[in-house]
Amino acid sequence: MQLLKMRLTFNTGPLIALLLAGTQVISAQEYVVPLENNPQIKDYPQPAKKNAGAVMLELPVIDNFSYNSPFPDTEIWADNYAFINNGFAVNPPTLGVATLDAINQYGSVYPEATISPLTFDADFLTSHPVNLAFPASDSIYLSFFYQPMGNGLMPGSSDSLYLDFFDPVTDEWITIWGLPGDTLREFRQVMIPVTDDRFLVEGFRFGFRNRASLPKNPDYIDKRGNVDHWNIDYVRLDRNRSHRDTIIRDVAFNKPVPSMLKNLESIPWDHFEVAYNTIYIPSITFNYFNNDSAIRNVTRSMVTHDEVWNELYNPANPTAQDILPGTSVTHNLPNIYPFNFSRGDTASYLVKAWLRTDEFDNKSNDTIYRRQIFKDYFAYDDGTAERGYGIRGSGTSNGLIAVRFNSYIADELGGVDVYFTQLMDSLNLGYYFKFMVWDDVDGLPGNLIYEDDVDHTVVYSDILNKFTRFEFKESVGISGTFYVGLMQYNQYLLNIGLDVNKPSIGNLLYNIDGNWTQSLAPGSPMLRPFVKRYYSSVPREDAREETESKTLKFWPNPVRQYLHVELPVDFLDQDFRLQIFDITGKTVVSRIASGREIFVGDLPDGIYLLSVTSGSHNFRTERIIIQR
Repeated sequence: MQLLKMRLTFNTGPLIALLLAGTQVISAQEYVVPLENNPQIKDYPQPAKKNAGAVMLELPVIDNFSYNSPFPDTEIWADNYAFINNGFAVNPPTLGVATLDAINQYGSVYPEATISPLTFDADFLTSHPVNLAFPASDSIYLSFFYQPMGNGLMPGSSDSLYLDFFDPVTDEWITIWGLPGDTLREFRQVMIPVTDDRFLVEGFRFGFRNRASLPKNPDYIDKRGNVDHWNIDYVRLDRNRSHRDTIIRDVAFNKPVPSMLKNLESIPWDHFEVAYNTIYIPSITFNYFNNDSAIRNVTRSMVTHDEVWNELYNPANPTAQDILPGTSVTHNLPNIYPFNFSRGDTASYLVKAWLRTDEFDNKSNDTIYRRQIFKDYFAYDDGTAERGYGIRGSGTSNGLIAVRFNSYIADELGGVDVYFTQLMDSLNLGYYFKFMVWDDVDGLPGNLIYEDDVDHTVVYSDILNKFTRFEFKESVGISGTFYVGLMQYNQYLLNIGLDVNKPSIGNLLYNIDGNWTQSLAPGSPMLRPFVKRYYSSVPREDAREETESKTLKFWPNPVRQYLHVELPVDFLDQDFRLQIFDITGKTVVSRIASGREIFVGDLPDGIYLLSVTSGSHNFRTERIIIQR
């Protein structure tokens, strides 16, 4: 039994009961439901925990959750229940938040979960011990931003978010602050003074926790999933503060880098060649926010890395701008990339954008990345599901779901990639469906041009965010607008992943009564048609897929002198090429390595890109920080 899950709290007030419906009915038979597991952490390697007594933090303690891991930073936090992400918050102060919900560190609904109005302690976010052996006159404050619901589901008034302080002398957790659930609102900052002598000692700790409840959902009791979302950002514990010290002297990115394509996340490479003038966005939009109370001058830069041919391209010179206090900036950098369509038949580009700000800024949120892939599929979604989608109820047996796409050249579909979200007790594994393809008649699915003669059932993926590929029995000719979808045999939800950060823009339709209706779902279903052909680019498509399922490990990060690189077991006996690029895109290290210890002590402090290849295998480009 884990100690942190047994935290005792005091001074809690009575809670008001509320029947919370976790399932959103968006039409008579169309439903958006909460996830019953988190695919981003379910199969992600659990970070090595540090014992609470082995770490003593010194002031200041700051975390804005701007890092590439679904788990909290083990240098600051003692548990890994909270989910670090870029998808569940709405307009956060900085990119990356910690989300507390009803799903545990293994990506599943807590087994001890209770049904509303009863509540249970769900997620925790608990610090390591902190040295607070200071006098009360030093004016120590803990501040943080919070937001209920976000892109998740609303915590009801019987649910709650709490902040607890730990008294190391009495070994007690004391509830200091809390509030009941509420609907979506902008992030609000909370300032908590630490003045009690029992906390002003070595070994003080603080922690957030949420009390959650599963909905009664009496009409469909098997669809209880992740609910009661709270987002936390920019936690800061420090001395010499006051209740007026609410200003964060930090300019930070607060949204991810968008796609290069209008309304699309991906398209086959040869389709892109034809559609370039129609769908390519010749600029990249970046969003950042001045959290400071002073005017700040910010320089914006960008570089694009062609990961297939290992080339760097600087599309424009850096630009600078003064930004007013408390102002959000949407800035476009020109991105007229010299695509060479004559070489290769797939492409992958890593776009890196960064801000040059003052020395005192938090540098972890000054750099963002986005990978743009051109393979064999069409996609609206970004590859992560915040909800599940489907039709169910009376009349939905033999109901149809269709998604509109456009083929820019005459081509042949080979099948569909789909991501299904898991249900408690794996109920939807027994639900049958078949795929269909339609042409377009007056903006709606028209003539049926393909119907599976194979009855499929839902399949769960076993790798992080991995789609399941369903191949058609025969190729399907397409040209222009076409629709890909399915017919479900039962009147139950198939639970297709729904990416709520990517609106469907009228491209999702359903049919349960002989008429097509535009969906009201707040996102795009994770359903991707793929074209049928053999890809021969270097690296080959099958080799790239193999490599993407393997993990490159490197440590420490930040690094001072020596960077240790560990390849997957299949590559342990092979030499590899290692390259390091600075923030301007300049190659500063390039070598064939046989040893796994790389000296970087001669490089200046800063943020760099690490690229590793072994034979025809390209590992994912990673960010490293050199700091002494």
